[in-house]
Amino acid sequence: MSLRERLAHQPPGYNFTIGRILAIYSGLMLTLMLAALDQTIVATALPRIVSDLGGITQYSWVFTAYMLTSTVTVPLYGKLGDVYGRKNLFLFAISVFLLGSLLCGAATDMTQLVLFRAVQGIGAGGLFPLSLAVIGNIVPPRDRGRWQGLIGAVFAASSIIGPAVGGFIVDNASWRWIFLVNLPVGGLALVVVAIVMPRRAAQTKHSIDWLGAGLLAGGTAALLMGLVWGGKSYPWTSAHVLGSFAIAAALLLMFTGVERRAAEPILPFEILRNPIVAGSVACMALVGMAMFGTISYVPLFVQGVIGTSATSSGVVLTPLMLGAVTTSLLTGQLVSRTGHYRWNAVLGPVVLTIGMILLWRMDVNTTSGEAARNMVVAGIGIGSMMQVFVLSVQNAVRRSNIGSATALTQFSRQMGATIGVTVMGAIVNHGLPPGVGGGEGIGLHRLPPAARETLASALRPAFAVAAAVSAVVWLIAVKYVKEQPLRRSLDEVAAVDAAAATPATVELEA
Repeated sequence: MSLRERLAHQPPGYNFTIGRILAIYSGLMLTLMLAALDQTIVATALPRIVSDLGGITQYSWVFTAYMLTSTVTVPLYGKLGDVYGRKNLFLFAISVFLLGSLLCGAATDMTQLVLFRAVQGIGAGGLFPLSLAVIGNIVPPRDRGRWQGLIGAVFAASSIIGPAVGGFIVDNASWRWIFLVNLPVGGLALVVVAIVMPRRAAQTKHSIDWLGAGLLAGGTAALLMGLVWGGKSYPWTSAHVLGSFAIAAALLLMFTGVERRAAEPILPFEILRNPIVAGSVACMALVGMAMFGTISYVPLFVQGVIGTSATSSGVVLTPLMLGAVTTSLLTGQLVSRTGHYRWNAVLGPVVLTIGMILLWRMDVNTTSGEAARNMVVAGIGIGSMMQVFVLSVQNAVRRSNIGSATALTQFSRQMGATIGVTVMGAIVNHGLPPGVGGGEGIGLHRLPPAARETLASALRPAFAVAAAVSAVVWLIAVKYVKEQPLRRSLDEVAAVDAAAATPATVELEA
């Protein structure tokens, strides 16, 4: 049965044709491209920004502020979307992101830029989880793989072209256009979303656990602060780092207590009792650790050890991201055609582990071609898992929990990414003696042979850790991410919800 035929057999009130889904999807892609491009463009332009505004000591905070607010707001967006619908929330998130972009473009010092990046992050926190939840609400599970695979491809492709776009803007115009260019694109996204995304037909009275949301945001922020500070701004045993971890533990412990008593918790812990959901969420966190830890340090190896000059990390990472994009598209199609996703969840970690082992084996004698091959293998592994764990979670929960469940997967991925970058950074720094680097006008790609050998020795353990993490993903996927038939229509979804004694209503707002 084709997608068109499956869409014709949906519950009463469902009126999403292929054309309408494509129209909605165009708005989703525009908003996701905003968030994805922003991260890589800013990374390229930041050295020029610092030279203009000063404040080199606040360099990392331009990223940290954005990461903090975008991470802690993810669960709240997911819950609010489930309760009040996603159209107005989507418009709010885009508007806040554009407001932050405008303020960043007008910043006159680094303190203002950091503050305005935090505003940007508040908006960005809703873009990815809301987009995936929208697809979960308007596309039957059987067809969801190809649509979510395309979203993952857009996100990965943006990571490739972002540095090039950022470099072009910085070289040919003011760095302020790095942020101001978001305004016309975001304005178009606002118009598209406002026109094509329908509203929910009926509203039901709900309560929001604001206390739980505050405790979760505070605990997550404290945990991220400790991870960001540790080994960089302060020693791991310093009062700042240990104090952050202690505050995080206390707030998150209070959060779990509040959530167990809340009528409608921010994170529905009952869905974690489903082994498919729990296993998929754990896998998402571990994949985030392996993926972002690798992305952070592959460019350093290629430029510093192999000696390849690259104007941006995007050029170096192109083979990895192309492998991820291509595989994400292909596996999304295969999942939709076959109706099976478990093979993806089991095979993906194996390929990623092989790719990480190949990266671990690289040394000063590795050629650029060999490095590209190794990155393609790792990219194939990442791409095959890019959306499968989101799909497995959405297919295992009630439609009324899709937003919260999707947000939980993205929250775990972002936390895993932060932990992965931090852990691998600590490993690399531990094996890297002081003085190894360019210095004295020597570019990173012109290090002397002894320094290249030392850098390779420091980086290899990080790739070994990524390989071990990928192997753990395989173990969890084999044991917990079992095959559950992908439902062909939302009628089947409603039937499953009814069998669980939780009648589902068809949301006419995505």
